[in-house]
Amino acid sequence: MKQDWKAVGSYGTIGLEVVLSVLLGLFIGRWLDGKLGTDPLMSVLWFFFGLGAAGKSVHRAWKEMRAEAAREEREQGNPAPVYDDRKARQDERAPDDGRRAASTDVALDPDVRRPAKEHDER
Repeated sequence: MKQDWKAVGSYGTIGLEVVLSVLLGLFIGRWLDGKLGTDPLMSVLWFFFGLGAAGKSVHRAWKEMRAEAAREEREQGNPAPVYDDRKARQDERAPDDGRRAASTDVALDPDVRRPAKEHDER
């Protein structure tokens, strides 16, 4: 139950960070417009700075939540599958029924030419 409220607090904090970042940028821009006499320029510029700060805070929170979810899954003994390489993923697929070329048929060196196979007439 405590974990549920922790997640709700995290989401609320993200929303608050986004709103405050954008509004702070807008207010700084309006203040600079009043001081410098550049009416819409600084407001627009600092509004986009605020949007950038909001995006950065959302990205940071997303990474933290993803790490927290991975930690909880490891603690519960239910880790998500992690594939180290392409070969491991291919081993878990269904067996090849001959419709696609096997990976050994592909030449690794582009300078090596293999003879063309006969045209398949159906």
